[in-house]
Amino acid sequence: MRTLKTLTACFPLRRVLLRRCCNFANTSPEKKRTSVSDNFRTRLASGPSLQDFVKKGVSVTLGGADPEDQGYLSADLDMGRSRKVYFETYGCQMNVSDTQIAQVILEKKGYQRTADLSQADVVLLVTCSIREKAEQTIWNRLQQLTAMKRKRLKTQPPMKIGILGCMAERLKTELLEREKLVDVIAGPDSYRDLPRLLTVADGGHQASNVLLSLEETYADIMPIHRTPQSHSAFISIMRGCDNMCSYCIVPFTRGRERSRPISSILEEVRMLSDQGVKEVTLLGQNVNSYRDVSEEQFCGSDVTKLSRGFNTVYRSKRGGLRFSDLLDRVSRVDPAMRIRFTSPHPKDFPDEVLQLISERRNICKQIHLPAQSGSNQVLKAMRRG
Repeated sequence: MRTLKTLTACFPLRRVLLRRCCNFANTSPEKKRTSVSDNFRTRLASGPSLQDFVKKGVSVTLGGADPEDQGYLSADLDMGRSRKVYFETYGCQMNVSDTQIAQVILEKKGYQRTADLSQADVVLLVTCSIREKAEQTIWNRLQQLTAMKRKRLKTQPPMKIGILGCMAERLKTELLEREKLVDVIAGPDSYRDLPRLLTVADGGHQASNVLLSLEETYADIMPIHRTPQSHSAFISIMRGCDNMCSYCIVPFTRGRERSRPISSILEEVRMLSDQGVKEVTLLGQNVNSYRDVSEEQFCGSDVTKLSRGFNTVYRSKRGGLRFSDLLDRVSRVDPAMRIRFTSPHPKDFPDEVLQLISERRNICKQIHLPAQSGSNQVLKAMRRG
């Protein structure tokens, strides 16, 4: 048996270490990605350990938790690798806003948005569930995209198809099981989880997150609003709805009502003003019920007063900065910027908002208000009285 001295003489240790370091440095990016991908699949199969849960709990307790931190899978969430994402948006203006939010989240992780479907590595449909026809349109589109996916060249990475928005929330099980048309599903409150879901899909699994939140407003995300030719933008000021109208699915697909802090909204308005935007529309399922309780000094005891002639079976809410406060502050940011809002509910339309509309020249003299039935019995059945 050779001695250590003999081996050292034959293979100088310094040379061996140098060769190993050089080999690692010369490893191709593709091999590194393959190694990371294999490591990810191993951890995905084994799941999180007790240590991962303990680490997450300590971060939350100390106030240091990153809202986009996905725990034991976080190390691989930069695997966008400049892959191209194609969005198709259906339905209301809120879905347009959601598309912009999802775009920002994915771009932070290395994805790039494309307007060319043929170049897309990921196709995300932002969907609507208000009408049956809207859902049928999505089913037909999924069939088309699946056929396109099968024709994709083998030299290209497999295309991933995802469903976002209200339809994801309502039909999660059917979307995952029906003819295996979808790789990723994310509800309206789960867009921060999109990088992780896409990484899971890269591992050959279907991935979904449709959990609704009582807190998520994406207040820290400044959406990419517009093309250089556009002079208008939508600003989401709240999410969800608490009205529970008997015919409406929104509270079940978008969750309970949450309002975005005024400070975040004003920051976005200033940013848009600096970009030359001339008109903004404040968005919410019911903008008149806006209530910012993010700061303690605004959590007063004043009870919300309904418009004259209306009543409600729900407990009145207390405190917070109301929609009239928000409208007042937004209109002062840039007196030359036109302000619109949609959609209000007649029961919450306070006189203060009407007064502001009459006083401020930059608040458009227009109200997008649904016409109510003239029958008290019908309104009661609709829960709109």
